[in-house]
Amino acid sequence: MTFLNPLVLLGLAAAAIPVLLHLLNLRRLKTIEFSSLKFLRELQKTKIRKLQLKQILLLILRTLIVVFAVLAFARPTLETSLPGFGSHARTSAVLIIDNSFSMDVADERGVRLKQAKDAAVAMLASLEEGDEVALVHMANLNDQRFFEFTRNFSLLRQEIQKLPVSYTVGRMESSLRLASSILATSQNINKEVFVITDGQRNILEEDISDSLRIFDNSVAIYVVPIGLDSKAGERNLSVDSLNVITRIFETEKPVEVEARIRNSGSDDVNGIIVSMLFDDQRVAQRAIDIPAGETRMVAITATPRSTGSVRARVQVEGDVLDADNERFFGFVIPEIPRVAIVGAPADTRFLTLALVPNPREQQKAEVTPLTTAQLATVNLAEFDVIYLSNMPAFGEGEVLRLLNYVNAGGSLFIMAGGESQFDNYNRGILAAFDLGTAVIRDYPEDSPVAFSSVDRVHPLFTGVFKGSTERSAVESPRIYRAAPLSRSPQAIISIPDGALLAESKSGNGKVFYCGLPASGEWSTFPFTGIFVTIANRALTYLAARESLGEDVIVGEAVNVKLPKKYAAGGNFKIADPDNTEFYRQAAVLPGGAVLSLEALHQPGVYIVKTSEDRVVKTLAVNPPASESLIVPLPIEDLLQAIRVKVPDDNQVTALGGSLSLADQFSRTRVGTELWKLFIMLAILCAVAEMLIARNRRSDLNPVEATA
Repeated sequence: MTFLNPLVLLGLAAAAIPVLLHLLNLRRLKTIEFSSLKFLRELQKTKIRKLQLKQILLLILRTLIVVFAVLAFARPTLETSLPGFGSHARTSAVLIIDNSFSMDVADERGVRLKQAKDAAVAMLASLEEGDEVALVHMANLNDQRFFEFTRNFSLLRQEIQKLPVSYTVGRMESSLRLASSILATSQNINKEVFVITDGQRNILEEDISDSLRIFDNSVAIYVVPIGLDSKAGERNLSVDSLNVITRIFETEKPVEVEARIRNSGSDDVNGIIVSMLFDDQRVAQRAIDIPAGETRMVAITATPRSTGSVRARVQVEGDVLDADNERFFGFVIPEIPRVAIVGAPADTRFLTLALVPNPREQQKAEVTPLTTAQLATVNLAEFDVIYLSNMPAFGEGEVLRLLNYVNAGGSLFIMAGGESQFDNYNRGILAAFDLGTAVIRDYPEDSPVAFSSVDRVHPLFTGVFKGSTERSAVESPRIYRAAPLSRSPQAIISIPDGALLAESKSGNGKVFYCGLPASGEWSTFPFTGIFVTIANRALTYLAARESLGEDVIVGEAVNVKLPKKYAAGGNFKIADPDNTEFYRQAAVLPGGAVLSLEALHQPGVYIVKTSEDRVVKTLAVNPPASESLIVPLPIEDLLQAIRVKVPDDNQVTALGGSLSLADQFSRTRVGTELWKLFIMLAILCAVAEMLIARNRRSDLNPVEATA
């Protein structure tokens, strides 16, 4: 016998109270006045013995009343079932339901999550009054509504029926740990954990270093396998990953994506259609063949038609599991960038012509010419990119303003030029942006220098050159004078004496340096096609800050870093994949803003905007690729993985077979609580005590009358 409330047994000390009262009554002497010894004869010896016996009986009954009452509150329990004797031992059960999206597969018994819900409802039906249940969603441990025990089975049944598929991975280890902490609050003899799962291998992939035994020997764990004996659902195609090759996004320019498509089934598939969609509009498609158990990389290209944020995805045809048939990515095509070109008209003429070739046509940039003096007075934050043509001379104040502008998220394109003060450039603006040292080099007119290498894989040249992507020379202008960098953070175009075109990052912004001016004084650079290409591509690259959105796994919290220029006020608007908007406050830091978003559970593309609706960034939220492998563990492997969490292997059992689940659930419970029996015994003792006490008083009356 065990006691579920053992501390109540301390109340047995109260059983000594009737004994103490009895002993105190014996010490009290009662004086009876009488006139003659003849009255003593009326006190018959037999009646005196009878009174003494009744006193002892009353003492025993009063002591038993206290003992039985204390034992009843201590909830004595037998670990064996005694039908019709006492009451059933109460049960504390934790239901762990695997609701990861592999449970959305349908087999011959129906959708697996529906099977799991039916099993959970059958378990609830096997419970009796006084039992308690807690519910754990294996794939969504953030839902804490039923992490505490409840006896409201009707409400819990409704919640089970409403349980949705989650796009996160089921976590067996964390679920069992949570179940253990819930059961630690229970005082019932039956402590049970029911794990209802399809047993995918990835539910055991958690990395928890202290994953030793987490249950004692009072807990029984029952595994209810779903779909483990089914052959349905093995044929499944999934989009496992995307590699967005394009880094500079423009209207009417192709966006190239490589998609990794996996056939996790046992049959070859032929002619599968792979599609790419922009904002729910199909813009490209390919047909491919994939052998069983293999993957294929598919290149697919489409052209966006408008500026702004784009919600994009690559998808394959529907199959037994639709949740993994598509994968999302997002990007931003900037609105017409605002550009300032600083320099004398003679130095900026070719640059302006490259950016605005025909003022009467739709322009790719809004260009504002500025003199060096005007640069000191305008609000630099109004411009997305600033071109410094022929690198005008600046004082410390102007250099500091430009540095703050770039650190806040602006972009700068510095073009060398001029005939003097190059030492000041090196100590001033080049040093401020850690570009290294530039030295003017002169070359003979009959032997001008040319490009020695071009980084053709840099985003500046993505899609410009066809063929090899290796660093190699391209058609070069004739260069008679240049100011290359002897040390460069990232060289894009080089000549033998150093980096002619280089990139550097400062804070949230980017800086380009070109060792040639935008005029024809030093080279034929302004008259070549590469000049127009660099001027325009650099504009798109520099204005398109973080155009390609971040990729986030469903269920993971994310900290989004935002440029300082958008951080004023720190209030941002987020549009989810359904275009439902909500606001979040970002932490404003000296270098920008950090927007912390809780776990995102809806797959798709989220768009981060300023409170003025200016698009800042996109977030592509995708389910984990591991959930697409519809390969369950053998049932014995699943049981063994759980048995390491308990002292005795017999504590872990799989339910299944010919018997109904309801019958199996009922047979799992043993034990009989005896508190009702002890309550009845206490009541019987109390009734007997009242009857004997009343009879004793009637026996005492004649004696008291003779007194």
